[in-house]
Amino acid sequence: MADTLLLHFSSEQADFATWSLVNSAGELSTMLSSGSLSDAAPLAAKHKTIVLLDSTRVHIDSVRLPIKKHQKLLRAAPFALEEKIADDVEDLHFVAGKTSSNGSTAIAAIDRSTLENILSRLNQHGIEPVAMIPDALCLTANTKQWAVLLHNGRTSVQFNTFDAGEFDRDATALILESALHQDGRQTPEKIILFTTDGDETDIQDIEKIIPENIELIKISYNKHPLVIYCGEYKHALDLNLLQGEYKPVTKSSVNWQRWRLAAALTIIFISLQIGITATRYQTLHNQNSRLQVEIDKIYKQAFPESTRIVNARVQMEQKLNELKGTGHADSSTSLITLLSEASPALSSEKDITIQAINYKASKLDIDITGSTLKNIEQLNKKLNNGNIKAEIISSSSEKDKVKGSIRLQKASQS
Repeated sequence: MADTLLLHFSSEQADFATWSLVNSAGELSTMLSSGSLSDAAPLAAKHKTIVLLDSTRVHIDSVRLPIKKHQKLLRAAPFALEEKIADDVEDLHFVAGKTSSNGSTAIAAIDRSTLENILSRLNQHGIEPVAMIPDALCLTANTKQWAVLLHNGRTSVQFNTFDAGEFDRDATALILESALHQDGRQTPEKIILFTTDGDETDIQDIEKIIPENIELIKISYNKHPLVIYCGEYKHALDLNLLQGEYKPVTKSSVNWQRWRLAAALTIIFISLQIGITATRYQTLHNQNSRLQVEIDKIYKQAFPESTRIVNARVQMEQKLNELKGTGHADSSTSLITLLSEASPALSSEKDITIQAINYKASKLDIDITGSTLKNIEQLNKKLNNGNIKAEIISSSSEKDKVKGSIRLQKASQS
């Protein structure tokens, strides 16, 4: 399976990104690269691209609504979250994940103009992502652990697979402490803290508010959190922001619109071909009928004694089998048997040339030419070998050669 291009993008740094290829196992397959979008464009042209968006501009929440149909839930979600969102919900683009077993549905919302500006910026450089997901959802949280990431003066906190947010670094300890005491939120067994060099002060502040019964695991990462996101981004694809009106138009869809006329013409062509084929079939059927008449005619010429033709091919095979000795006739009198017995004598006479043979009624007539009548008499003598009986039934002289005909049959026959 081809690698995927993961591109981390922040709308606050519109001309800058960090990227790498990732394999199907969620492992980076190239070194991390950072630079302008134009630098990433060549890779994006060759690989499926997924954008991990800085979560600062994305509102992530959940709703509990007695609605099962996805589209109806999406229409109701803005009103359910209206009091929690400072922006006008009519200006926001909402996407919904799958509803969990407890009836909660994850929701992500982003300002339409912000999303359109990001897509426009990417498209200017030929980058057409198939998905765009908030980076805060690409950490390692689950039902038993939280994940905290310190990066560039900001903190991403993920409380569960689809429960996350991004905050100012100074508010990290306060946010965590509040979440630990929040009613209805499950207390984790451990908290994974991702840090880089220089985060010692923030680490100490976090350590102070973590209860002793919760294990704090500190993991230091180097350079960029994309090394963390790469292994977890697939879990966040349910909240892909590129849904609904922003769903990418696949090349196949574009090509279908472009080739509709060609497809229609193809259908017409196929219909014509079917008609032509049907006509050809009828023509071939007529030709076959005419050929069958010719076959019957040839059979009658070859076997004039036959009075009834049911299947010329089968009857012809039966006649040939009789000649070969495989039919009902005595095999000792067959054409093949007589020729086999006569072969040594015929091949020994160098001055004799066979002109024709005729087999009928268990008798084989061989028309020959020789230099002298003596040659023919010598051959006739050799052919009488005890198994077959040979007799000269005709002979004549012409200039410098003699023609003759010798009849062969089983020795016991008269």
